Amino acid sequence: MIAELWERIEQQTKSWREVVLPGIAIIGLVLVARLSGFLQFQELMAFDHFMRLRPAEAMDTRVVIVGIDENDIKTISSYPVPDRELATALLKLQAYHPRVIGLNLFKDLTGTPGRAELGEVLSKSPNLVGIEKTLNSQESFNIQPPPELPPERVGFVDFIVDSDGKLRRSILKSRTWDSELKYSLPMRLAQLYLQAEGITLKNDSLARDPIQFGSTRLTRFRRNFGGYVRADANGNQILINFRAHQQPFRTISLTDVINGKVNPSWIEDRIVIIGMTAASIGESFITSAVKHTLFTFASNGSDSSNQLIYGTEVQAHVTSQIISTVLDRRPNLRAWPDGWEYVWIVSWGLLGIGLGLNFQSPWKTLLSIGVASIGLTVISYGSLLISWWVPCVPTLLALCGAGLTTAFVDRDLKSLLDQRSQTLERMFEAIHNGPLQDLAVVLRTIGEEDIPTQPLRSQLQKVNQDLRDVYNSMRQEMLEQRNRLYLEGNLCLDLETPLDELLYQVYELTLNRKFQCFTTIRTYIRPHFQPLGKCRLSTDQKRSLCLFLQEALCNVGKHAVGATYLDIVCTQEKGWYSLQILDNGVGISSQLEFLGRGRGTTQAQELARQLRGRFQRLPNSPQGTICLLTWPVFRTWFWLSWFR
Repeated sequence: MIAELWERIEQQTKSWREVVLPGIAIIGLVLVARLSGFLQFQELMAFDHFMRLRPAEAMDTRVVIVGIDENDIKTISSYPVPDRELATALLKLQAYHPRVIGLNLFKDLTGTPGRAELGEVLSKSPNLVGIEKTLNSQESFNIQPPPELPPERVGFVDFIVDSDGKLRRSILKSRTWDSELKYSLPMRLAQLYLQAEGITLKNDSLARDPIQFGSTRLTRFRRNFGGYVRADANGNQILINFRAHQQPFRTISLTDVINGKVNPSWIEDRIVIIGMTAASIGESFITSAVKHTLFTFASNGSDSSNQLIYGTEVQAHVTSQIISTVLDRRPNLRAWPDGWEYVWIVSWGLLGIGLGLNFQSPWKTLLSIGVASIGLTVISYGSLLISWWVPCVPTLLALCGAGLTTAFVDRDLKSLLDQRSQTLERMFEAIHNGPLQDLAVVLRTIGEEDIPTQPLRSQLQKVNQDLRDVYNSMRQEMLEQRNRLYLEGNLCLDLETPLDELLYQVYELTLNRKFQCFTTIRTYIRPHFQPLGKCRLSTDQKRSLCLFLQEALCNVGKHAVGATYLDIVCTQEKGWYSLQILDNGVGISSQLEFLGRGRGTTQAQELARQLRGRFQRLPNSPQGTICLLTWPVFRTWFWLSWFR
């Protein structure tokens, strides 16, 4: 018993290996593709799409943009903005008492007209931060800060874009090529703003040190952060959590500032960033993580997947992100460690394998994998709403790829096993309804009377030949791949023939067989199978119905002792088909009750189950037997069978 159990376990394990291993191979391919970076572009696209779908947030009124747009350039009639006009604008802004001013304009040249006035304003504005470019390896690409500003009031505006040309990250601090520690403009602005709140920057002597204001630590970007694979993570970077709003910050034109057309409450105690917002001149980037930018708002553009965003606007987003994290506990975008991300991918891949194994119907399999994919997408999007970047694209590929591969392999394997089973079943049906029926007659005759040797030999030779004919016919059917029904005497019927014609052929061929009880029948009522002519059945169901009729007629020939008539009735009434075989033999006896548990009854009951109908063997009045098979006309069962 233990040996049999162990053998069964080995067989099950082998079967599972054949089905599960292809799905596991798909999961492995997905992991390799992700590790090699082939899925990074798709993951970044999915990330951007989810970012765009986030619900709107409130405007951050603590950050104000003074944008120098096309109208300002036309009004001033000069570009770059003359130092004298810029100095006037700064003095106007200082009168409104902003907490911090960020001058996102390069002012390294000192010999320009009005430079003395601008230099005086810069040197006397302790709350003003200028900019520089300092992270390029070639010094000629760097731009020096205004000489009037001390180093602690200068921030760099170097950006880093991804391989697809889109901006998603911001460098907050970094070492230069001369090993000097530098801070970005948003960091300087946030630092001055938070100092007024009594919150200072801690443990920040090294570039690799985490950025921490008070008890709040900013999430540092790593090489394999989220969907990134071996990205450039030099310096201390942060993934930009763009504020989702049509106008995330108040924007004022430079002309309005110079002309005094500004609401003082918008400026007082705020962070003011002055910079270019002109598409023809200003520094701009491409992003897909926001619906609206100043460019699309000004040009009434649509919220396409690729948006033009000004560098000044990016500085405002990053500055707002830092102070919102510290003051409002607005979370930074976070990601799991690599190990947990791959566990997540593998887990969903295994779920796909489970779904592929669980459902027999292809439609159920597709539906279940589709529902699981929608659930995974919802989970990924919901996680991003709470600022967690969960892998979506590789997980979907693992789920769908492993699930569908497993389902197809499992289905092919089961189809092969079903084909073998059907072949054996058909072989047995052919033997049962042919040679075994004749053998049963021989055995019964031997028990009832003495048979001479020569007739007995002839009968047994016929059984022997019929058995060989069954093999040859089944072999020919497999070679030709045609749907045929083998009958006694090496006769084959084409199952593509209309059903009523098939049944009549079975009827005639079976009555020609030499069964004892057929000899007493005097009345044969010619059957009319036309009511079944429009009944659409599969070839397997046609085969089963023909075998049902053959079996019922054989039972009459063997057991309906004393029968004088045989009748077959086919009807289509009240939405039901029926097929009846009636005789007036001795009727149901204990012998027939025993036979009711035999192979023929099992076949009839299985056919009734397939047709969503019913099989009955009833007594005929005043004497005889009725074999009755009924099934519905409307083939709802056919469509349901696809989902089993």
